[in-house]
Amino acid sequence: MAKIITVWGSQGSGKTMFCCILAKVLTSADKIAQDRNKVLIINADAGVPMLPVWLPEQMTETDASIGQVLSSVEIDSTLVASRVTVMKNYPYIGLMGYCAGENPLSYPEVKYEKVRQMIEAAERLVDFIILDCSANMTHVFTPAAIEVGDVIVRILTPDLKGINYLKAHQPLLVDSRFRYDEHLTLAGMARPFHALEEMGYIIGGFDGLLPYSKEIDRCATEGGMFRAVNYCNPKYTAALNKVLDALEDTDEYEDPEELEGTDEFSYPEEYEDSEEFENLDEYADLEEREVT
Repeated sequence: MAKIITVWGSQGSGKTMFCCILAKVLTSADKIAQDRNKVLIINADAGVPMLPVWLPEQMTETDASIGQVLSSVEIDSTLVASRVTVMKNYPYIGLMGYCAGENPLSYPEVKYEKVRQMIEAAERLVDFIILDCSANMTHVFTPAAIEVGDVIVRILTPDLKGINYLKAHQPLLVDSRFRYDEHLTLAGMARPFHALEEMGYIIGGFDGLLPYSKEIDRCATEGGMFRAVNYCNPKYTAALNKVLDALEDTDEYEDPEELEGTDEFSYPEEYEDSEEFENLDEYADLEEREVT
């Protein structure tokens, strides 16, 4: 069964970019497993349809929408696999989200149990699932994703907006099933002028930093979010390593033989892959550089 990484936090903190970079690392690094991992990123925020953001140059059909899954009477692995969009350039990364033109009224209201069923069905398809949550805690996807996560990462902007977001939503996560005190806390979009020590002191400290860089920001604005892994500085890499270490500390991975007979989404046999790194330590040696 897949390991689940849940990423939630304040708006504008770089959650989706972190999910894309983490997915790229998990499919290329050998720190977690010797074989190439398969990763599925799921975003169920209809307010901003993510498929055209992830794939601006790859056409996606409406029936590939996550809305088709969450509004189905029955959800199983076959249905989920049929709604996964596979990236042409990175075929070990699958995506699930809403399509261009969809909005919160395009489908019936999402139910908590439907989200749980979808995630459980997806667990049999890949090695890792990354749940990219909305900042809106009242959207049922976010609390459901936090409840099922094996590793839970909250990303906050290290400013008053981020800190007050956390304080406002903390009471909603007091139930023990959300394991609030076990979450990794990262400072997202951190800049030199941020009062990191003061903000960290208020919330009990940051476990890592995700520094802002113009190269990573440019990847986001130009529709190349999965290329941003090439521009992670040592502090960003250290935060990624924290997540990988947390994954290693979880229970033993499921025996691959247990996945036999399950439905997997298919990958193209040939693809144009970007430069890969053999292990995550090589990322730490990267120097900041301009996007060519």
